[in-house]
Amino acid sequence: MTGTRKHQIKRGASLLLGVAALAALGSNAWAGVNIRAHRAVYDLKLERSSEGSNISGADGRMVMELTGSACDGWSTSFRRVMELRPSEGETQLFDNQVASWESGDGSSLQINDKQFINNRLDTETRLKADIDAGKGGRGEISEPKPEEFDLPAGVLFPMAHQKRLMEAAERGETRDVSILYDGASGSKAYKVISFIGKPKEPGTDANTDKALKDMRSWPLSITFYEYDKDTKTSEELPDYQISFPLYENGVAGRLSIDYGQYVISGNLTSLEMLTQQKCE
Repeated sequence: MTGTRKHQIKRGASLLLGVAALAALGSNAWAGVNIRAHRAVYDLKLERSSEGSNISGADGRMVMELTGSACDGWSTSFRRVMELRPSEGETQLFDNQVASWESGDGSSLQINDKQFINNRLDTETRLKADIDAGKGGRGEISEPKPEEFDLPAGVLFPMAHQKRLMEAAERGETRDVSILYDGASGSKAYKVISFIGKPKEPGTDANTDKALKDMRSWPLSITFYEYDKDTKTSEELPDYQISFPLYENGVAGRLSIDYGQYVISGNLTSLEMLTQQKCE
């Protein structure tokens, strides 16, 4: 398994952690809606692959959970276990476990990211970063190798980025361009281009979980481009793209994660609304 492939397997968690973290921002994100903390389970499978991908099959499961409050900050946990079956070579089991904390005002981020391959720890990343709203920021990686780095002006952490998208959707906007730092790729930041579809009325999707049947949703398609903070330019080809309906209670519906040479889909199979912690 190449370093690029391992890197791609880790990608996708970042945005979904942002979705989970945002699930308890409160009614200011969507007026009149009680956005909820939750635990969501997705069954994963290979949707399609190109000839050059060397992937003949893939399946697994992903679990996301949110706890916390706007006062104390939001803790999110993510685990994705997936088996990749190559056209040539041995089947490999990837187990990605991420725990993150983001302050309620979106100014601080802490992440512990572990990647296991065939039940053995392959990499572990520990980092923290802080930003000044509208300005740049500073980050520090403690594992696997100590590193300090700068963040570009205007950068957003995952929860703040998702809140921005939700507010844009309510205003009827169809496109957003942001600079995102999610910690999934060390010190790298990303230019993120998002397209927001027209809202869909409750019950439009016959396969919707019962907790979502009374909820509107917005189709989102979000593409990530590696960003150079010094030149303020991004790569021409995307790193990956993720598409899903985002419900007004903060839950992401069916996922499609496009890594270029192959696409992974995720069906929402279990959803549990968690106790909502009030901000005193």
